[in-house]
Amino acid sequence: MSKTKILDWFTVNSESLSVEKILFVLGISLLLGAVIFITYRLSYTGVSYNSRFNAGNVVIVLITSVIMLMISSNMAISLGMVGALSIVRFRTAIKDPADTIYIFWAIVEGLCVGAQIYKLAVVSTIFIAAVLLALSYYAVLQKKYLIIIRGTKDVDLEQVRGVLEAYYPKPGVRASNYIGERCEIICEVSAHQEMKTEAVEALRNCPHVNGVNWLLEMGERIG
Repeated sequence: MSKTKILDWFTVNSESLSVEKILFVLGISLLLGAVIFITYRLSYTGVSYNSRFNAGNVVIVLITSVIMLMISSNMAISLGMVGALSIVRFRTAIKDPADTIYIFWAIVEGLCVGAQIYKLAVVSTIFIAAVLLALSYYAVLQKKYLIIIRGTKDVDLEQVRGVLEAYYPKPGVRASNYIGERCEIICEVSAHQEMKTEAVEALRNCPHVNGVNWLLEMGERIG
């Protein structure tokens, strides 16, 4: 192999990128990004849905596909991209750890489409979307509530536990704080439906209980 051919191999790929091919790759990326967008919207169970973050996942798929096309078409660019991407630092904090799943998912699908492995990209997108939707459906069915009971220090913890056991299986006590003449007890219960008002009223009728609050537990955040 001559020196000229070796240099051509590093600078220009033997298979040139046509406009039709680029548009086809971007079209597939957009369709898979739409699947990720819809999956995130349907499976989101947090407090505040962020539409800008969800739309960003679609753009991530497109950008990653373009990067893969550049790398596959030019060896010199691929070597430069390795150095350029190695110095990039993202310092934006992600509030919900589950969002990292969708970011990584979008990057992986972009890599698959950019590498023109369409079968793997389509099948993996559909499969992962089905898994995430199934897990979100299970999370909705299995709700967890935190019950905060405030009263005097004479509140009987075992009586509180007995009242909760009449409505929910295996209630747990997360914390009990006693400050002077006051106390605060935090309990956790699991349910397949909304919080029962009868249970709240039964707790309020317990001796020495002044107030009862309940919160829906949502992972690391409560809302």
